[in-house]
Amino acid sequence: MIRTAVTISVGDELLAGETLDTHGRHLADALSSRGCRVLGHQVVGDDVDRIAGAIGSAAAEVDLVLVTGGLGPTLDDVSREALALATRSPLVEDADARRDVEAWYAGRGRPMPRGNLRQALRPETATCLANPNGTAPGLRARIGEVEIVVLPGPPLEMHPMLQRVLESLAMATPRPAIVVRASGIGESDAASLIESLMERDGELPVATTVSQGVLSARIRGRDERDVPRLEAMASTIEAAWRPFTFGRGDVTLAETVGVELVRADLTLATAESCTGGMIGAAITDVAGSSAWYRGGWVTYENRRKVEDLGVDPIVVERDGAVSKAVVTAMAAGAAARSGADLAVATSGIAGPDGGSAEKPVGTVWIAIADADGVEARCFRFPGDRSLVRSRAVAMALQMVRFRATGVQASLLWERTDA
Repeated sequence: MIRTAVTISVGDELLAGETLDTHGRHLADALSSRGCRVLGHQVVGDDVDRIAGAIGSAAAEVDLVLVTGGLGPTLDDVSREALALATRSPLVEDADARRDVEAWYAGRGRPMPRGNLRQALRPETATCLANPNGTAPGLRARIGEVEIVVLPGPPLEMHPMLQRVLESLAMATPRPAIVVRASGIGESDAASLIESLMERDGELPVATTVSQGVLSARIRGRDERDVPRLEAMASTIEAAWRPFTFGRGDVTLAETVGVELVRADLTLATAESCTGGMIGAAITDVAGSSAWYRGGWVTYENRRKVEDLGVDPIVVERDGAVSKAVVTAMAAGAAARSGADLAVATSGIAGPDGGSAEKPVGTVWIAIADADGVEARCFRFPGDRSLVRSRAVAMALQMVRFRATGVQASLLWERTDA
């Protein structure tokens, strides 16, 4: 029975920071949802001895070692050699794997480079895992009673192969879990409101995380008997964090905005400067958003604000693009020109340059316009350019949700002195 695991991501580019290691989170989520506790995750460079050592050390502690990356055709892809060293098993060519690689190239009318034959190698005691989405078969072996699985690095190849592997393993019963989502409230403030639920010596402690302006509270039970308690705890968190909570599980803020707009029979338009279309992208990621999203403008240049949205050039010159007056005019112009019931507009300084003492990097104005007028708020978002923009998107969507539901509440990073 697989109850514990260690995950390992392989690649020099991960250690150098050239590529973001997203596999650790994906693997942890997939394993945890199946009742497997992940005891650790590590990143290892393209070094045979280090990868083999990481596999061996992990195998002494857990039931499953899950490795991703290093199965490509080049000489720096050495995970198969590392697995051979860790299992003390020589590399041999797998006939089925060779046929699969050759067929992959033949099916695309391309000659197969000789280097790809390396991908048909496996430790003698291991088996190959078919990869219909690429040329790198996975590998599965054992060290004693411990399962060792090596998967290709590209997500489009790794994710479906991981699913098949987990379905084939004898896993513990999945632990039930509920995740409550919120936006616009600080993590420390939110934690103080549910302090008793977060005590580590509690039977079902709550853990909070923050990403892209969204706060999540995760409660995980031990078995199905805990489900009623999980539901009660989730309801307690939602009540404590109201009105900032917007859903559970994988629901996005844009999805919830869509639900609220449909419920209120409202439509939405967007006018974006510093967010560069990110709000519109988040909205159109939602299936069926054409029922409530009219469209929008990306008016990054001031001229576009004037010509496309009708912003008075005198106001732009007097107050600057990042100002209450300009973002108010952007929202009003988007509402009028689209015919939407609501319009949201953003204008700010995402950085790393362009800030001043009066308007430092991270200053973003967001405005909502509807038939009752325009509401504009100033925010001071911390973080780099990417964080400023993603946080602006989250707060803009939350402002739309508040406006559609009649909520009045200050949001995280809002500046009331602006």
